This record gives sequence, C-alpha cells and structure tokens, in this order.
Amino acid sequence: MKNYFMKFWKKILVIGFGLIVAVTLIFNSMLIRQTTYEEGSQYLDELSGQIASSIEKQSRDHWNMLDMFYRYFLDSPGDNWTALGSYIQEKKADFGFDSLCLVDENAMYYDRKQSFSLLSSKEVTAKLLTDRQPIILDNMLSTEGSLIFFIPIDKQNINGKNICALGVSYNSKNLFDMLNIQAYNGEVMMYIIHQDGVALFRSGQEEVIPGYNMINSLEEAEFKRGSLDDLRSHIRSGEQELMTVDLRDTEYYINHTPVGVDDWQLVTMVPVDVVSGRLMHSSMITFLCMFLIGALIVVAFVLLYSDSARKVLRAEEAARKAAESANRSKSQFLSNMSHDIRTPMNAIIGMTKIAQDHIGESDKVEDCLKKIDLSGRLLVGLINDILDMSKIESGKMVLNNDTASLVDLMQNLVSITQPTVHRKKQVFNIRLHSIRHENLIFDSLRMNQVMINLLGNAVKFTPEGGSISLDVIEEPAKDETFAHFIFKVADTGIGMSGEFQKNLFTLFTRERDSRVDKIEGSGLGLAITKMIVTMMGGFITVHSEPGKGSVFTVEVDIPIDGAPEEMKLPAIRVLVADDDPETCRSAAGYLEELGAKADIAYGGRDAVNMTAEAAENGNDYQMIFLDWRMPDLEGTNTAKAIREIVGEEVPILIISAYDWSGIEVEAGETGINGFIQKPFFKSTLYHNIQKYYLHCDWEQPMQILDQEVLSGKKLLLVDDNDINLEIAQEILSSAGAAVDAAHDGQEAVERFEHSPFGFYDMIFMDIQMPVMNGYEATKSIRQMERADAGQVLIFAMTADAFSDDIALAKKVGMNAHFAKPLDLTVMMKEIRKLVSENEVRQNEEV
Repeated sequence: MKNYFMKFWKKILVIGFGLIVAVTLIFNSMLIRQTTYEEGSQYLDELSGQIASSIEKQSRDHWNMLDMFYRYFLDSPGDNWTALGSYIQEKKADFGFDSLCLVDENAMYYDRKQSFSLLSSKEVTAKLLTDRQPIILDNMLSTEGSLIFFIPIDKQNINGKNICALGVSYNSKNLFDMLNIQAYNGEVMMYIIHQDGVALFRSGQEEVIPGYNMINSLEEAEFKRGSLDDLRSHIRSGEQELMTVDLRDTEYYINHTPVGVDDWQLVTMVPVDVVSGRLMHSSMITFLCMFLIGALIVVAFVLLYSDSARKVLRAEEAARKAAESANRSKSQFLSNMSHDIRTPMNAIIGMTKIAQDHIGESDKVEDCLKKIDLSGRLLVGLINDILDMSKIESGKMVLNNDTASLVDLMQNLVSITQPTVHRKKQVFNIRLHSIRHENLIFDSLRMNQVMINLLGNAVKFTPEGGSISLDVIEEPAKDETFAHFIFKVADTGIGMSGEFQKNLFTLFTRERDSRVDKIEGSGLGLAITKMIVTMMGGFITVHSEPGKGSVFTVEVDIPIDGAPEEMKLPAIRVLVADDDPETCRSAAGYLEELGAKADIAYGGRDAVNMTAEAAENGNDYQMIFLDWRMPDLEGTNTAKAIREIVGEEVPILIISAYDWSGIEVEAGETGINGFIQKPFFKSTLYHNIQKYYLHCDWEQPMQILDQEVLSGKKLLLVDDNDINLEIAQEILSSAGAAVDAAHDGQEAVERFEHSPFGFYDMIFMDIQMPVMNGYEATKSIRQMERADAGQVLIFAMTADAFSDDIALAKKVGMNAHFAKPLDLTVMMKEIRKLVSENEVRQNEEV
C-alpha cells in the first residue's frame, strides 16, 4: 500500500485537491447566494422603508394643508364658495394639487367643473360622513390616476349646500414622483397597491406586470423563494419577507412594505442580477484568488518532492505577494499611522540619546527636552485622533455638557496656540463681537478640541510672518435659553483648491503639495472636528483660495447658564490704544455698557497725544490700556511717554495675546501696573478696573493660587505602573505635596481605611489596575462608615480619556478626571476649584 501511494502520490494529490476545490466551489456558491439574498433583503427593506416613510409624511402634510384651508374658510367673512375657491386657486401652484373638492351631507361631490353623487362609495358614506375620519379616494374622477384627500368638517352652508367634507385632488404621478428613483441603475420598479392587489400607481415598465391588479397578474409567475399565497398573506398581516420571482426570463427580488396610509402597500421589484451581480463578481474573484493560492501551494509541494527548491521558494513568494495584495486596502490605514507615529517616536528616542550624550551641557539638554516635549505632544495628538475617530464611528462618543466659561476657553486657546505662533513670528488675534454671555453649558473638552484643531491647522499651514485670527460673534438664538455663536478662524496661509475642499472633511485627506508634504498629521483632525460640531447641533463651512488663505466658520447654538453677572463702574474716563480697530471698538463698547467713557487711539503716538491733550484740558484719563505691539510706537515705549504726562497715579495696563512673562521685567521698568490678555471680555475689563483703579480687595492671581494649592497637602497616589507612579509622584511632590504610593486599588482602600481621620487630603487613582481597579476602589472608599470617606477628594488619573470614561468616574464618586499624559496646568486649575468648593461645603456643614 505504501509503495502504491509513493508511486501514484502526485495523481492522488491532484485528485484530492480537485475534490477539495469542487466541494469548496459548491459551498462558496451556496454561501454567496445566501449572503446575496440577506444583503439584498436588507438594502431593499431600507430603501422601501425610507420611501414609505416619505409617502406617509407627504400624506400627513396634505391633511394639514386641508386643515389650514378649513381654518382660512372659518376665519373668512361670508360663506361664498367662490371666495374660498379663489383663495385655493392661488395656493394650487404652491402645493401642487389640481382642484378643491367639497362633499355635502347627501354625499354629492362638487368642484369648480363638475358635481356627481358618491353614494356608491361606502368609504364616503361610512368612514367620511358617518365616522368623520379622513379618507383618500382613488380613481373617483374621470381622470385616470387621480387621488382625492378628504377631511370631515363641521357642517358649513356654501352656496345653499350643507358641506360636510373638504378635499383636494392630485395627479398621482405628481404625488408619487419620488418613486422614479435611479437606484440599481434605474432598473428598480415600484408600485403602490391596495391590500387586494389593485395597483394605485406604478413607476413604469407596465409590460413586466400588466393589468390593474398586480397580485393577480403574478398568478402564472414562478416563485423561487416564497409563493403567491405567501405574498397575499404577508400583505394582509403586515409581515415582511423578501421573495424572488421569474418574469419574462428574468429573476426579480420582490419586496413589500406597508406605507402607513389607508391600506396602501409599497411593492418594490428589482432584478436579482442588478442587486447581487457586483457582490457575486467580487466573491468569485476572491474565490479564484483562493483557488490560485491553493494551486500554488500544491505546485510548491510537488516541486518540493521533485527537489526543485528554487521554484518552491518562488511559488511561496508569489503566494505571499498575492495575499499581501488582497489585504493591501486593509493595511493602508496602519501604514499611514505607522509613519506618522514613528516620526515623533524617532524624535523622542533620538533627542533622548543626544541629551544623554551631552548631559553636562545644559543648553543642549534644554533644547533636546523642548523637542522631546513637542514630539510627545504630537504623538499624543495622533493617538487621540485615532481613538476619537474609532469612538465616533462606533457611536460611543457622547458630549459631556456642563457649566463652562467662554473666558476660560479663550484663555486656554491662547496659551496653547501662542508658543507656536511666537516661534513662527506670526500675528495672532482673537476678536470678540457682541459677547453678552460668558457662562454657558457645553462640553469644554470637545469645544477646545474643535478650536485647537482649526487654529492648529491655521498655524501649521501659514508661513512665517503670516497672520491668524479668531473672531467670536454672539447673536440671538431662536430659543431664548440659547445663544447663537459664530467662530471664524482665518489665516493668510497657503489655501486650498476648490477640488480638494469637496473632500476636506473626509478621513486621511491632505492636499498633495510640495509645501505641505513634510507637515505631520493624521489626516483625521478636520473629520473629527466636523463630527463633533455636528454632535453639538451646529455646522462648519470653509472658504479658501490657493495662495490667499482659508476661513473656517463654525456656527452652533449653546445653552446659557443663567443671567449675565451684574457689573457697573463709575463714570471714569478710559483710553484704549490698539492698532486693531475691532479690538478697540469691542473694548469701547464693553466700557460704555459698564458706565465708563472710553476714547480710542489706533497707535502709540495717538495715545500719547490724546493723553497730553486731556491733561491740558483738565479732563485726565483715570485708566489707560495699551497694546504691546503697535507699529508706530510699542506699548512699553508708549507707557514711558505717557508716564511723563500723567505721573504715577494713573494705572496703565498692557494688552497682549502673548505671555506676560516675556515682557514683565521691561514693563515694570516703564511704569506699567499690570497685564490684560487678549481677548478681553466685559468681565475682564470690569475686574481689572476694580483691581487697579478702585483698589477693591482682589484675590491672588490664579496661576499663583494654582501653584500653591497642593502645598502641604497629604496625597495618596495609586498606580500599578512604576514609571507612571514615578512621574506622577515627582509632579505632585514638586508642587509641595507629601505623597504616599499604592500599587493597586485594594492597597489604596486598606491604606485609607487604616489612616487617621482626615489624614489624606486627596487621592489620585489610576483606573486599570490588578486586584481591584480604580472604580471599585473609589466605591469602596465612599461606602466606608467614616466622615472623611465622603469628603476626601478623589481624582481619576488614567489613560481612559473619553467622555463616557469621565462620566463613569463621576458616577462612582470621583471628583474629577485627569487624562494621561498629565497636563499640570489643567490639573492645578481644576484642583484649586474643587478644593475651594470643598472648603465652602464643609464650612456650611459645620
């Protein structure tokens, strides 16, 4: 037996392979047909359902229109049929009907041209006149293909007739024009029929199913799936099932869907080949690829036994390439991301090595650390884009709407954007227009993401020396509890072609241009931005021209968080100097609303001259705001000149969109009292005048308070990753806190349980940990029977950074959520706010 096999092994192998191929072919064919049927059923159900819904809505609109006509008649003087008919005649073109119809108490039908009895119709006498329900009559007029929509009305005497129903007639071709769709290469046929099969309307191709009764016309047809009796039964019961039927040597899918109007049914027919041809073609290509790969494997096996190693390797290589080609589209995304992720990773690793090699050279190390920080932020941005897109597409992203400040949003945008703008020597302005509400209700994380994406692209694609601006405009919304906001991000960058703008919000798109090919990014930012704006109920548009820059506009209605703060100032005189007219006008408008009188200077020299003139007239300014950068005379030089005129008593504040630390020393030497960051809101001006002119009690600057909030606090830090633990411990310790460490949730619970009352001020809790995760640990602590279990502040400190992760953290009792990698500025600001609220609450309880 063994010798026989060795002698004929090639033939046995070929026969065996042939049998496998035959079985696979049969199985594949059955699978393709079943899959085709299921997908065809799904597609036709969706298409029919949408059209049926549209017809139902259109019918409801007709009832509403008739009701409107009836109300018009009731509100009109007199009972003249001609007067009502004239009004209706004016509306025919707007609503697309043919004529107005009336029915009296004796079931007599009237329109402008004819009258006749409807007593032969049970629907008129029973349903319309007796039961007083709306009805639709078809083919009641001599004109074929007509429909009449009737509603019952209270009896009205019109021209001596007691009218009980009001209606309008339609040409069914106009009413059902939505059935003439071009789906499936224009070969789809649609019918509106009654439950008994009588065809009310057909979209065309009468030669396929002739006769007035569609169901009866299928008596001689051969059903491949289902039967004519099944079709009749399903139409009566409302049950839906896709069937197939042979007509004139063509196999058709036949689908029926209740329309929701009267007993109407929408019947859809489309050739099977049209629906399934593409799928079957694709499946056959896939099968052939599998067959070829299998054949290559057999050939390789034969050649191996024939001692042809070189040919075997070539066959394997061919098989490998064939498989790679088949999966290339699936791997394209990973290929794009691999390049974009590896670029900053390479910078991080390379700069780390350079810093290690030059550890004693502080300037070199500092430069490396800056580049590592920038690359790290880019890497985090790429990863966030990928995760955000996955979350949005899966439908799991939700907005975490809460009370938020427009002032904080703008300040955050400035602090994030200005370093790059400063490095590229660009001009950056944020201008406010008619802002009345500063406290709103929105998802601050996602709104930040939208604006940072748009501003980041503007900075990225604008050359050095260019300008970027953000205009924020408030307008009244239709709902008084909302405010309509318009955000316009404009730049003088490279712009985009009209063709590219058509696919601008599509995933992984970037215009092919030698000027931008080296700019890194995931290609997801604008797609994510559009999806977030859509989730907020707004919309985004773009206008751009190559070489002239771009303008992105976001419009959205945002809920208002209560009434604006009441603010009033004495009638002081204030001078605002800025070379940007919009900034000047906005500031002057706010000051006038506050009760002050504002003068405007559009340059440093004008400001000096106006100050001198005011001093000569004995009408001095009590407060002066100067822009830092003005073309004729910079703010510090302007302040120096003004100080010589007004002396030391008048407060002078510098206005800038840039960081105060860069000019603080120089500003102090020229007699400048403080700094106000653009964009300044009404509340910003109010509080600064309160502080510097009225000398009201003023709390420490927020940044100083943020830095001191952890000083002297006892913290419990929980994380199972040693590196993450070390990083967080160093960050928190450097802020002045005493830190205890735990490596899982169970250990954290035990440490807190055995600690004295009030020992820990705060707990920073990782989420994904062994033994007990952060959610379970937080719940266990909150449920302990000790007073400080409900008071201790617990913060999630985790890489789980989606909105539902934040919501879950708060649900189990955590006070805030900080995403890794940690942003110290954001952390300290949020902690300071919560510490303040916690102290107020504890004082109230005492």
